[in-house]
Amino acid sequence: MITHIRRAGLLCALLCSASLLQAQNVLSLSAAIDLAIRKNPAIKKAGFEIAAAEARALIAGRIPNPTLGVSWNEASSLTKPGDGNERDFLLAQAIEFPTKRSARIDVASAEVRIRKLEFDRTVTVVKSLVARSFYRLFYSQRRTEQLALQLDLMRDLEKLVTARYGANASSYLDMVRTKIERARLGNDLVEARTEHETRQRELSLMVGIESAEIRGLAGEFPSLLNIVDPDSAARSLAAGSILLKSSLEATKRQEYSMSLAKSSYVPDVQIGVANQRRGNIRNLWGIELQASIPLWFWQEPRGQVNEAAAQIQMATADRLALDRQVVANVRDALGVLSAAETQLLVFDRTLLADARDIVDTANKQYQNGQMDILNLLEVFRTYRATQAEYLRAQFNHAIAVSRLVSAAELPPDEPNGFGVQQ
Repeated sequence: MITHIRRAGLLCALLCSASLLQAQNVLSLSAAIDLAIRKNPAIKKAGFEIAAAEARALIAGRIPNPTLGVSWNEASSLTKPGDGNERDFLLAQAIEFPTKRSARIDVASAEVRIRKLEFDRTVTVVKSLVARSFYRLFYSQRRTEQLALQLDLMRDLEKLVTARYGANASSYLDMVRTKIERARLGNDLVEARTEHETRQRELSLMVGIESAEIRGLAGEFPSLLNIVDPDSAARSLAAGSILLKSSLEATKRQEYSMSLAKSSYVPDVQIGVANQRRGNIRNLWGIELQASIPLWFWQEPRGQVNEAAAQIQMATADRLALDRQVVANVRDALGVLSAAETQLLVFDRTLLADARDIVDTANKQYQNGQMDILNLLEVFRTYRATQAEYLRAQFNHAIAVSRLVSAAELPPDEPNGFGVQQ
C-alpha cells in the first residue's frame, strides 16, 4: 500500500513538473517580439549605425589643433642651425569662422536623429513581421485544437451510431458513413498538425530559438479597434509615421548643409605667438596674424551651394511624395481592417450562435429518430465550416491590424488613440 502511495506521489510530482515546464515554454506575442528584437541582425546593425553617426558628430565638432614650430635664420650652415643669428619658437592656432563648426555639428546631429529614426523603423518592421508569423502559428494552433475537439465529437457520434446499430435502431450504412466522416476529420487534423509544425519553424527562425522550445502560444487575437472616422484616423496615424519624421530630418540636414556651403565663402584666420631671439637679445615676442584670401572662391563654394540647394529641393519633393504615399497606405490598410472587422462581427453576432443551435437541435432530432444520418452529418459539416471560417475571420483581422501598424510605421513605444497593437 505504501509503495502504491509513493508511486502515486512520484507520478503527481512528474506531472506537475512537466506542466510547469510546458507553461514556461508557452510563448506570448510580447515575449516573441522581445526575443526577435534582441537577436535580429538588422536591428543590431541599425544600433551600430547610430553609434557610428554619434562618432561622426564628435568629429564634426572638432577644433583645429594648434601648431608648434621652431625656426632658425642667418645660420652659417644647414648642419648647424643653432648658430643662426635669429631663432623663433612659434605657437599658432587656426580659427575657423564660427558658423562653419556649428553648421557641421548641425549636419552631423541631424544624421544621428535620422539613424535613430531608422532604428525605430527597423524595430517596427521586425515587430510587424513577428506579429504576422505569431498569428499564423496561433491560427494553426487554434485550428489544430478545433479539429481535435471536433474529432472527439465525431468519435462520440460514431459510438452512438454503433450502439444504435447494435439495437437495430440504425443501419449498417449509417455506421459506415460515420466512420468515413471520422476518417476525413482525422486527415484534416494530420494536415493541420503538419501546417502547425511549418509555422512553428518559421516563428522559431524569426525569434532565434529552437522550434522544439515553443510548446504553445499564449494570448488571443487582437480585439476590435475603435476607429470612427477613417479619414481622420489616416491623417492622425500618418502624422506619427517614422518615415515622415525621417524625411523631415533629411530636409533639415540639407538645409544645414546649405549653411555649411555658404560659410566656405568666408575666410579663416590664424593667430600665432612667437618667442624670438635676435643675436644676443633674447626673450623678444612676436605676434602673427594670417587670414585666407577667398580669391578663387567662385568655383568650389558656388558648386557646393548649388548642390545643397538642389539637395534641399529633392528632399522636399521626396517628403511631399512620402506624405501622400503614407496617407494612402494607411487608408488602404484601414479599408482592409474595416472589411475584416465587419466580417468578424457577422460571426460574433449571429452565425456562431445559430450554428450551435442547429447542432443541438439536429442531435436531438437524430436521437428521436426525426433525422437521418446524412442530414446529421451535413449539419456537423456546416458547424465545422462555421467554426473554421470564424477562426479565419479572426486571423484576417489580426493580420489587418498588423498591416495597419506596418503601413503607418508608428514608433515602437508611441501611444496612439486607436488601440493599435504594436
